[in-house]
Amino acid sequence: MPVEVLLELVADRDVVFPCFTGHISRGLFLHILRQVDPGLSFSLHEPNVRKPYSVTPLMFKPQKRTKEGRILGAKNPCWVSFRFLRDDLAQKFIKYFYGKSGVLIFDVEFDVNSITIRTKEYGELEREAEKPVGKVKLVFRSPTYLTVSGTDYHYLFPDHVRVFLHLMRLWNEFTSTRKFSEEEQNEYGEWLFKNVGVAAHKVGTVPVVFKERPLVGFTGWVVYEIKDEGGWNNVTQMLAMFAEYSNIGGNRTGGFGVTKYVKL
Repeated sequence: MPVEVLLELVADRDVVFPCFTGHISRGLFLHILRQVDPGLSFSLHEPNVRKPYSVTPLMFKPQKRTKEGRILGAKNPCWVSFRFLRDDLAQKFIKYFYGKSGVLIFDVEFDVNSITIRTKEYGELEREAEKPVGKVKLVFRSPTYLTVSGTDYHYLFPDHVRVFLHLMRLWNEFTSTRKFSEEEQNEYGEWLFKNVGVAAHKVGTVPVVFKERPLVGFTGWVVYEIKDEGGWNNVTQMLAMFAEYSNIGGNRTGGFGVTKYVKL
């Protein structure tokens, strides 16, 4: 089942973070998992496969900004979420905290003030989407980009066909319930093109430095209008809700593509 684990952390002294911290969140995740199951942590480094987790960047109100980055003041809280598409992976991650009350980021000790766990069965997502809707809204909270096969250039707009087919492929990889055949995926792509459109949006591009490499992603919100024809309305709604656990697009394990579903 999809699981989100939200940590509230407090540093014992001031620490300077870069403007984008997704890779730091991923490093923390892999470090924690390595303490529990080194083999599993190593397997999650495997390239060119869809990973069963995603992370958010570290979220905090900076004490001040400098040319080196943003300063998190001592005793001020910050938050980071880890999202899992398999509950066995979430259970191993949580196991780390059974006997520990802190984590290390860089060389700074952070106390874990609280752990909040949110779960949703795959079947529950399906049931919640049984009633057709006319619109869904997605909010892209961290820079998001969609990869394009055959080119190094990224797609920097939340096109409905690309977004929902991407989500369907992730769903297929990890769901414990209904999977969609290749024929169904092709049918769904055609249906999206004809029956879903962007009704409103406020989206802009954001440049970030990710592990010393410049990247560009989009942030903002999009309202998709959905027709109730052809039987795919509920699937689209289900995938929109699923996005809160999966992230969207490229580098989702590095804090990109953090998405919130808003019911209209």
